[in-house]
Amino acid sequence: MARRQKLSVRARLTISFVVAVAVILTISSFGLFFLVHKSLSSQAQNQVDAAISSAQSKLVLNPNPNSKEQVLKPNGYVVLQLTNASGTKVWAATSTISDAPVVARTSLDFSSPNGLVPMMNTSASQKEITGQLSFPTVVAIGTDKGPGLLFGFVYGDTITHSDRLLLAGILASAPLLLLFMSGMFWLGIGRALAPVGSIRRRADAIAASDLGKRIEVTPGRDEIALMATTVNEMLDRLEAAAANQKEFISNASHELRSPLTTLLATLERAHANPTAEDWPSTSERLLRESRRLEATINDLFWLAKNDERHALENLTEVDLDDILYDEASRTKSLSKLRVDVSHIQPTRVHGNASMLNRMVRNVVDNAMRHASGTLTFGCYYEGDDAVILVNNDGEAVDVATSEQFFMRFIRADEARTRDSGGTGLGLSIVKEICQLHGGQARFIESSVGSTIELRIKRTI
Repeated sequence: MARRQKLSVRARLTISFVVAVAVILTISSFGLFFLVHKSLSSQAQNQVDAAISSAQSKLVLNPNPNSKEQVLKPNGYVVLQLTNASGTKVWAATSTISDAPVVARTSLDFSSPNGLVPMMNTSASQKEITGQLSFPTVVAIGTDKGPGLLFGFVYGDTITHSDRLLLAGILASAPLLLLFMSGMFWLGIGRALAPVGSIRRRADAIAASDLGKRIEVTPGRDEIALMATTVNEMLDRLEAAAANQKEFISNASHELRSPLTTLLATLERAHANPTAEDWPSTSERLLRESRRLEATINDLFWLAKNDERHALENLTEVDLDDILYDEASRTKSLSKLRVDVSHIQPTRVHGNASMLNRMVRNVVDNAMRHASGTLTFGCYYEGDDAVILVNNDGEAVDVATSEQFFMRFIRADEARTRDSGGTGLGLSIVKEICQLHGGQARFIESSVGSTIELRIKRTI
């Protein structure tokens, strides 16, 4: 089954915007409808109260005892009906409902201002007229005929009609407004993301053709300019990495080709004339070149494995003094060199044990190749650092230019190092291990020969 294509950022942002605006419009529409309805209802109730107050004054002050049923003048949408106290007879009513029987009765309710609550009569004969009345209000008044009840109502469905018009307007305008705002957002987000698409296309073209090119950075410090700057910085690192990779592959190929060429030439010569070959010398040469090839491959493998490592793993407590004592014993077993260990002090750090062992061994191997007769080892604490010193009494190096010896495939003495088995990678590995442990490796001035100082953090 084919994987579903994910929506673009532009589409996802637009959908999120539409949903958010739809929710806001819905809540706002309900709020507007409620407020308008409440305002209309309050206005209608005020009109009923005003009409009752005006009619009450007229009925009390201007009684018409000779009229069987007084007809009151209409007051807007408000209609009135005056009944006797028992609610059985109509004494007066607005012309709109002058022919209607008693349309409401009262019930006692002491929570109301006057203790009376109007209740609509729901008999079948009155259903047609009571269905047109709303907002009932009642007051007890005195008339020339005695105590009576004055009812006031809103006649017709004016508020319902207004509510329907408002609701229809909301339902008609909200989708159009939502559509318009969505379209504007779609265009706006498209314009905002256009530089991002341009940067992406430019980056694709650069990655496919020439890492030396760069993306144009727009003026200002907005997000687009910052992203273009970041992409250019990434391209700088990629270009440097590609150049380093090409140089590394070229150097590695050369380093591997040299021992392989020697091996093949030796074997071909021996194969061509086996009876005249000096086999002890041949085997010694083959063994030396094979070891050199193995050392080069091991160093290349370590570099390939650790080039992308930015954090140490498997951290433990490591005694650097024990490592130096072990290297002193190994040196004595492999050579006739004298090893001075009097400067070794108990020194413990928190780091990767295998890396630290390799770091010290590479330095010791380098010192063994250049020593004349003596190696001197030392280690101690200095502030937050642990310091390792390895000195050989051979030819001194120029400290001012010694940084180059920690570069890959660089040798202090090309011919002598090749003969003694160096790969040109040992000190570069030492430098990288030191940096991973928060320190540095360097040559320092010494009174005799050359001294390498390894400085790492006691605790990473």
